[in-house]
Amino acid sequence: MTHTTVRVGSRMLALGAAALALSGCMGPTYGTGTSQGQQLFNDLDGMLTLGSSNRTRVDYSPRPELVKSQKRDVLPPPRVASASSMDANWPESPEQRRARLRAAAPDGSDGALPVAFMTADKEGMTREEATVSSTVGKRAEMEGSWISSKQMAGQRVAANERARVGRQGDPSQRRYLSEPPLTYRQPAATAPAGDPGVDEDAKQRNANGTKTLGSKLKSLWPF
Repeated sequence: MTHTTVRVGSRMLALGAAALALSGCMGPTYGTGTSQGQQLFNDLDGMLTLGSSNRTRVDYSPRPELVKSQKRDVLPPPRVASASSMDANWPESPEQRRARLRAAAPDGSDGALPVAFMTADKEGMTREEATVSSTVGKRAEMEGSWISSKQMAGQRVAANERARVGRQGDPSQRRYLSEPPLTYRQPAATAPAGDPGVDEDAKQRNANGTKTLGSKLKSLWPF
């Protein structure tokens, strides 16, 4: 009797828990028309679903037959390729060029080469390029590049003048908008224009010369 009572009690407890769970799932819908349990199930189902449900159906209808010519006895002639090795403008490979030059070169077994072969221009290089690439051409080019001491001094003066104008500007010409107008560069009538004044190094030496020996030694002491 005791076991029967316990069994009935456990069944009633399980039914109560299920009813409580169902009452929680069937709670308010908050204006959506879907319960909380149904919305949770829909969200989980949407997360686990791979791909989209709105797929367009693929048309698997068979394709039509290929259009074939009825006249198969006479075929059109093949078209000649615009770029082929038989073309006169076809580039020559290094192997073909080497074989052609060897075939055109004299035998040279007797040690004497024709004068025309010796004086002929090198293929693929002009006479000026051959002269510059040779030792004599390089020496002539270097000799023509030497400048005298006067020319070097003139170039140095011109370079210094360009550097000075670039740093300080030209007093008689305004080159950039960032530079002040020419009227602002003219000194005032009462200004000591052209007087460089006393050099700062000379002022320092004169000041150090008036010091006594003790003051000089004291200035050397670091403490």
